[in-house]
Amino acid sequence: MPPASATPPGPAGADARAVNILLVDDDRTSLLAMEQCLEQLGHRVHTAGNGAEAFALLRENPGMADLVMTDRTMPVMDGLGLTRRLKREPQTRHMPVIILTGAADSEDVSAGIEAGAFYYLTKPPVEKVVASVVNSAIREVARQRKLRADLAGHQEAFRFMQAVKFRLRRPEEVEPVVSMLASMQDTPDRAIQGIYELVQNAVEHGVLRFGFQEKARLMMQGQWQQALAERSQEARFAESWVEAAAIRRQDGIYISVADNGPGSDWRPYLTADPSRAAASCGRGISRAANFAFDRLSFDKTGNKAIGFIAQERDVKW
Repeated sequence: MPPASATPPGPAGADARAVNILLVDDDRTSLLAMEQCLEQLGHRVHTAGNGAEAFALLRENPGMADLVMTDRTMPVMDGLGLTRRLKREPQTRHMPVIILTGAADSEDVSAGIEAGAFYYLTKPPVEKVVASVVNSAIREVARQRKLRADLAGHQEAFRFMQAVKFRLRRPEEVEPVVSMLASMQDTPDRAIQGIYELVQNAVEHGVLRFGFQEKARLMMQGQWQQALAERSQEARFAESWVEAAAIRRQDGIYISVADNGPGSDWRPYLTADPSRAAASCGRGISRAANFAFDRLSFDKTGNKAIGFIAQERDVKW
């Protein structure tokens, strides 16, 4: 079951809403060209000349931007350094970072993905691709905000729960289940994205049998959401299911996500693969492993994933 990634991009301009974008580039010509492109797409653009300037702006006012688009190579602080700094800050760790690069070197791309980059774009990017990637990032921001809002409503009660289990099969059932599972965590804001990736992945690939190539093709055609909704209504998948559970133990909380699908090779998706840096999907599980869980493992068939989050302990002096 190849992994789910963030909510997919649609066709250029589809489902877009105006957002604030912090654009970072030391090359004035490139900065102006991209600023014009983003403004033509209807977005509000703020600019910075390097990563250090951008980081200072966001530290002072995290709400100034919904997402960051940064050049890879800059003086003072480059795009990779900026991404790492933003992912360490509680107020900006969920902000999508799109990295612009002149040459997609495989090691460089791997480093960016492992640092937490949402997407890599090769310069000069095509406007249609920019629109698609930005729309995808916008929907990722909206989804995370909704999940965290839901989380606040029941976290206090769920944090004392010892075990919980859900069975689901439809895409629209994913977010409520994820929100409840995350509510058991000491640091739910960290865990929620990883739990989402595991459950969404199981529904898309375990229940509805979408493969990586098929999903990537549908996303590039702007037909993914429609195909997902239509297939979830088909009677042939009525007996398919996902079980998502959490259990609290002394050392931490274990999240188990299992499906009764055909299974697949999960190994290529557990780490950042440069070949998928420009793909429209396939990065969700590596993000979960790197940022959400202290440990993530799968069974041999790929039908069951277990994520572990260590219990936070008070320091005793």
